[in-house]
Amino acid sequence: MKRQTLILVVIGVVLFVAGGALAFTTVVSGNKNKSPNSVAATTTPVVVATTAIPAGTTGQAMVAQNMVAIQAIPVKQYLGTDLTSLATLTNVVTTAAVAKGHALETTVLATSTAAISLPPGYDGVTVTMTGVNALAGYLNPGSRVDVYAYVTKLSSTSSVANSTTALPCSELAMADVLVEDVSSTSPSFVGHESVTGRTIPASETVYLAVTPDQAREISFLSQTETISVVQTQKDTLPPVVGECVSTNQLVGGQ
Repeated sequence: MKRQTLILVVIGVVLFVAGGALAFTTVVSGNKNKSPNSVAATTTPVVVATTAIPAGTTGQAMVAQNMVAIQAIPVKQYLGTDLTSLATLTNVVTTAAVAKGHALETTVLATSTAAISLPPGYDGVTVTMTGVNALAGYLNPGSRVDVYAYVTKLSSTSSVANSTTALPCSELAMADVLVEDVSSTSPSFVGHESVTGRTIPASETVYLAVTPDQAREISFLSQTETISVVQTQKDTLPPVVGECVSTNQLVGGQ
């Protein structure tokens, strides 16, 4: 009887030890196989000011001038009012200054469709063009454009009057101009793509941010000549500003 009891005790001890070892192995294996995705995130992406942003700066200007960027911040610093996408900066304007390195919050933004604010030192000017000359509805706020003038008249103050350039001619009036807003009677290209095409606006009015000197020049040209815009890309090298090129200058591969 004692021998049987001893045997049962030994068996119990063995089973207990084996069970503990199995449990330990399971825990270790589970820790090794744990997916990285199951670990709670420590950072989250938000829109951060890469430079000081003055009050009255439009979202389009912030993006176009690289004043903001998506950066990761610690989760414990994230606020529910922080912006998480650059797309949320469309048609908004800052109502207060934002310091460099600070996350942009919805509390400092307002819709800019009622009153678009210009970058400091710039004037706003509107130019009405035919739909084709204004890029047929493909132009959007925040774009950068080169402004061309189709010159048909001589002016006593124009450099064309004292040159051998034949009229009519085309010149680059100003380069790398920020488009603040675009108005037309037809919808813009974005969101209205169709395999059957779309209607080109008969005319478009483009609101541009220009220097005071450029404002005076474009005001004159828009009254006396034909204006058109060309959408540019970053680092695009434009022709010489103010150089009027006519058809005879292009003959012979020039």
